[in-house]
Amino acid sequence: MGNEALQMETSLSELTYGEEAEILGIEESCKGEIRRRLLDLGFVRGTIITVQNVSPLSNPVAYSLRNTLIALRNEQAQCILIKKLTDNDKRL
Repeated sequence: MGNEALQMETSLSELTYGEEAEILGIEESCKGEIRRRLLDLGFVRGTIITVQNVSPLSNPVAYSLRNTLIALRNEQAQCILIKKLTDNDKRL
């Protein structure tokens, strides 16, 4: 089991301020216009993403990815699958 068991798949909405993750993909249940828009915005497999800012009511949340800041509502963030990165995973 080792290290892979510790790196569980979760949704982007579970990421907290300052945490970093790698995007694994988009939920199969997320279809059509929303899926296309997320992909167009850069939410693609392998992209590193961090929580940059959280609104006072925690919805929406601003995420930093590919040198861009994008705000998503929690319902949209739940469609995006991530793997939280540990200090050992972070790229130099």
